[in-house]
Amino acid sequence: MSLPLARQLAASTRQRALLLRHSPRPHYFLSKRYVNAATATAEEHVPPAHVILPNPALQAFRHNARVMPSSIAEQFAILNACIRSGDMARAERIMKELHRTKTDEMKTFTDLHIYNTFLNGFAEAPQPMAQECLNWLDNMRAFGLSPDANSYAIVAKAYLKSGGYTSARAILQEMQAETSSTVQDVIKSNFLSEYDVSMFRKIINESRDSKSSEVQKLLSELDVATKDALEEANMPVESIAAAAEVSTTTDTAAEPIVDNVPEARPTKAVGVTFLREQLQALQDPHAALKMDPYELQMGLEQQGYDVAMQRLIHMKESSRERGDTLAAMNLTPLKNIMWEWHQRTVPLIQEEIERCDTAKGRSTERKTYGPFLKLLKPETLSMITMLELLRLHNSSGIADGMKTARAVIDVGKAVEMEYNAVQIKKASAKRAAKNQEVHNLFANGKLFNMAVRRAHADLLKRQNALGELVESSEGDTGITAETGEWTPVWPSTIRAKVGSVLASIFIDAAKIPVPSFNPETGEKIIEEIPAFFHTYQYVKGKRVGIIKFSEPLTKLLSKEPVRDTLHPRLLPMIVHPRPWLSYNSGGYLSAKSSCMRIKDSPEQLVYLHKASEQDRLNAVLAGLDVLGSTQWRVNKNVFNVVLEAWNTEQEIADIPPAIHEPAPLPEKPENYDTDPKAKFLWVNQVKQQQTDEKNRHSLRCDVNYKVETARAFLNLPMFFPHNMDFRGRAYPIPPTLNHLGNDLCRGLLTFNEAKPLGERGWRWLKIHLANLYGYDKHSFSEREQFTLENLPNILDSVDNPLTGSRWWLEAEAPWQCLAACYEVAAAHRSGNPEKFMSRIPVHQDGTCNGLQHYAALGGDLAGAQAVNLAPGDRPADVYTGVAEMVNKIVEKEAEEGDEYAKILVGKISRKVVKQTVMTNVYGVTFIGARQQIINRLKERDDIPPEMVYVLAGYLAKKVFASLGEMFNGARKIQDWLTDSARRIAKSVPEEALIEAGIIEKPASWVAPEEPEEPKSKPKKKGRAVSKKAFSARNPSSNQMTSVIWTTPLGLPIVQPYRRSGKKQVSTLLQTVFIEDPEASRPVNALKQSTAFPPNFIHSLDATHMLMSAVACHEKGMTFASVHDSYWTHACDVDDMNKVIRDQFIELHSQPIMENLIEEFRERYKHYKVPVTKEVSASKSKKKSTAAVVDEEEAHEKLEAFGFADPSVVDDELTQVKEEKNAMDALFGLDDQEESLELDEVEDVEKPEKRKNVRKYDYTWEDLTLLPLPEKGEFDINQVKESDYFFH
Repeated sequence: MSLPLARQLAASTRQRALLLRHSPRPHYFLSKRYVNAATATAEEHVPPAHVILPNPALQAFRHNARVMPSSIAEQFAILNACIRSGDMARAERIMKELHRTKTDEMKTFTDLHIYNTFLNGFAEAPQPMAQECLNWLDNMRAFGLSPDANSYAIVAKAYLKSGGYTSARAILQEMQAETSSTVQDVIKSNFLSEYDVSMFRKIINESRDSKSSEVQKLLSELDVATKDALEEANMPVESIAAAAEVSTTTDTAAEPIVDNVPEARPTKAVGVTFLREQLQALQDPHAALKMDPYELQMGLEQQGYDVAMQRLIHMKESSRERGDTLAAMNLTPLKNIMWEWHQRTVPLIQEEIERCDTAKGRSTERKTYGPFLKLLKPETLSMITMLELLRLHNSSGIADGMKTARAVIDVGKAVEMEYNAVQIKKASAKRAAKNQEVHNLFANGKLFNMAVRRAHADLLKRQNALGELVESSEGDTGITAETGEWTPVWPSTIRAKVGSVLASIFIDAAKIPVPSFNPETGEKIIEEIPAFFHTYQYVKGKRVGIIKFSEPLTKLLSKEPVRDTLHPRLLPMIVHPRPWLSYNSGGYLSAKSSCMRIKDSPEQLVYLHKASEQDRLNAVLAGLDVLGSTQWRVNKNVFNVVLEAWNTEQEIADIPPAIHEPAPLPEKPENYDTDPKAKFLWVNQVKQQQTDEKNRHSLRCDVNYKVETARAFLNLPMFFPHNMDFRGRAYPIPPTLNHLGNDLCRGLLTFNEAKPLGERGWRWLKIHLANLYGYDKHSFSEREQFTLENLPNILDSVDNPLTGSRWWLEAEAPWQCLAACYEVAAAHRSGNPEKFMSRIPVHQDGTCNGLQHYAALGGDLAGAQAVNLAPGDRPADVYTGVAEMVNKIVEKEAEEGDEYAKILVGKISRKVVKQTVMTNVYGVTFIGARQQIINRLKERDDIPPEMVYVLAGYLAKKVFASLGEMFNGARKIQDWLTDSARRIAKSVPEEALIEAGIIEKPASWVAPEEPEEPKSKPKKKGRAVSKKAFSARNPSSNQMTSVIWTTPLGLPIVQPYRRSGKKQVSTLLQTVFIEDPEASRPVNALKQSTAFPPNFIHSLDATHMLMSAVACHEKGMTFASVHDSYWTHACDVDDMNKVIRDQFIELHSQPIMENLIEEFRERYKHYKVPVTKEVSASKSKKKSTAAVVDEEEAHEKLEAFGFADPSVVDDELTQVKEEKNAMDALFGLDDQEESLELDEVEDVEKPEKRKNVRKYDYTWEDLTLLPLPEKGEFDINQVKESDYFFH
């Protein structure tokens, strides 16, 4: 079995303890075969090569997928909220109604977790409802469920709380008589707290006089079980103490404990925040001995919004203690205003909750969201709403605001997350200790023994019985099963309703004071205006509801630090992330999330779940664990310069200038009133200036977030938990500060571990600085010499970063260049650079990595040389090569008299074509390429602004033509991928056609076994719903086949592009449209085919990265990546380069394209495609169906579009409708209804007679694929000799 399909995690020979500041890496081992006992059984029973599930068009898919219908998900969420808020009367009504009206669904989706949580609601009610609890226990068997030890523990608890000790004893006796559960199992129940366990001892006291031998035996067992449980609850965890003992042995202990870091202006009144106080405890190694970092991380994740509220209260009270009784309370303006908003919002939320309690009749909205408002305190709800709305400032491309739909859903989701955090706090010490044991195993490397890893993964599956259900199409599955209780995911509809009512209340309450004048008296007054307002604006031609920030609020946000709006769950971690034992168990310690970022694609989630269930994701999850295990720290030298630059309020590198007053508007032209064109140009100039100012505000706020996050972790090691997108590309989960961020983020980060440079490391550090400066198109020796020649500039940059020559600011990546300057200067001044302990990551970047994969797949010799797969004396630069080819074409056409070419002669640089070449392989359209070139041409001063648009279109055509010539083999591969995806997206499974009665059953056909469908209930009278007929002539309504493939590491990938299916949700602010994950919708065939080539290439570069990550880890290297840029210590670059080459060769030595076509043939066996044959005397011509002729033609041209055929460019300019449809799909405003109407009209007979009417025969034929293009002559093993493959 080959490497990509057979990951071996052998036992680690070292056993290390968790270190606080310098945790060793767990070791991963890959092998070609399974060799240990843990996996021997895997070879005995070989599973199918790929995960293959029924097509969504078939009923069998729903049975296999077990995707919860949105209506059931909503009712379950409301049921859970009623249980948690103590409204058991309503919870009981909902449960009865669901069993009465949704019998089949309840049998499918309910299990013991749900029923036990329901029973526990009766036991935990303010007045325990023991009799109701017992009644529902008796009903469980009628619903097909058998009570377990938890069920009996809950009922016994209910009676104990009511004082019914004899009844509680009888419950336990009944359990022993009817089940195999023991008293020990009951006492270990996660539904019992330590106090509850102590109550069970009262049964012993009350029943001592009983003479029954059975009772005495029960009491004896109860005595032993309760004593053991209570003793265990107070027992310290040995592994924590062991971790504390070794935490002082790290290399960072000798560093300054707490630096005196200057504040970013203008904060000066309030000292260290609560967050800093908690984090600073870890900066003192002596204090660290007394505390467990795991517990601190849990505390940070769970503290939530209460801390923000306590912070404001603390500042208010401390100011009063100082005698400050003024309204300002000595707070900064923003904090003072936030306190006022909070004070006004809390009573309004309380009033709304009271109205929900008294809602009667048809107040369905309040009945829906009311229970959720009672899950958290009004004070917490107020803080959540305020901080979430502030966090969303300038999101979704809305200047000074946000989209309403995103705002209300995000606020609702934040409430859900906070509620989940509160639930996790209730987890028993027993379960928390077990989870910590798993975490410590990961941190010290033991978990990468395959046997241990699988044992813990199996335990996880048993703990979480609901893992069988797909609760959310976005992959978020509630919280971990630490409490043993049921916590369902809130559907988007619930999130929208909860978020809407809170946002509406808050917007009404939030006012901001502004100075004004009394119009009658002329005296100065303070007027309160709304801080936020709801309005509409047009975004890309669509009317979108938005929440805008008032101008005074925007100014405040651009000036003040925003640390109060940083939620701990969005921050880096201070301990190793939780290992990915399954697809939905990893990352942060308390939040349960998916290893894949999925949006509105239940099919992808089902495939991921099945692959995880069958242990196919081990290699991928191990790669994510490697990335998450890398320890980082903030580069203090760079951080100090960033702070100083910020406080100057000037534009420095990525930091935009502070804007106190808007710049004066450009002067109106004299002919403003008479010349419409002059007026138009002036208005556009004004709009552009205002947009630029707003963008600078937004960027300044973004920098503020990054600086505050870096400040919080200034003296702490940190970790970034990772997950991936649907193509397998890995991303850090913390969004604010990570190494995938901009130049500022990367400059602020360095590895926590330091390693001596050595001779080769010192050389690579010098090369790295040259690369960052932009001197990266020369040989390694020339780059090294560049750094040595600029040593005076480097030393000046370090000594006087903002007051010297500021040489570093001229670099392509100034902040990263400054970080490298500090490292080079420190090594140089150490007197012995080779022994200098270096922390800075050194990058090795692929040369247009997508084209590297295409060239390897196609065996393209010329292409391989252009992207450094073949060895060379100097690095080949594909961007320069394309620019030179385009220049030759332009010069030739200029000589022939072309006006556009004459303007562009000598002006086409590498920079102009770079982005288009880079993104071409990833499916950029002509319109996108033209916009990229427009952005570059605007940067030049020698091109007339009015000519930029047409010249960019001219250039885009030339770039595509040049690429097609240079990468002939790649073009053929891309064509084949596009054509195959087009055929697959049009196909329908034969089974669906047989079920619909469209084709006859073959003699060999056997109907698949399917679950019995619920009997259809008589439909209510009302408006008839017309459904379009499904036929070969009108196949689109049943074309539900996504392009699905498996990466070489075993990750199943499902393209999510389907026709938009929106669900309308009315909220208090506006009606929002939410993607309905339940609806089985036809695929978007155009998007499926055009997106497949870039997605396939992305999946290969993701595979190569994960393979390299695990292999580097095996060799003891620190590893990080930004997609196709791989990072490690300078001393390890040579070793990492060897690993990168070996893994690339191993990957492309696999028959990737052959495996893909074989998988397609297996996956889409017995699929049919609609064809049309003209009925005439002449030869029949096969065509696409009439309904999709235009789309077919578009596809045929688009196949070659990426690399060549310039004629397609002209056609694309006329395909405005296709571009519009893509945007509509993006924003959820599809013209589906219009297309359905057109399809339906086709079948209507026209009264007019038409001459020469052609007749067609509509039939179905087997899905076939074109043969693979022939592979070129390039030998992949040449990569080993290519010094500049990654450089």
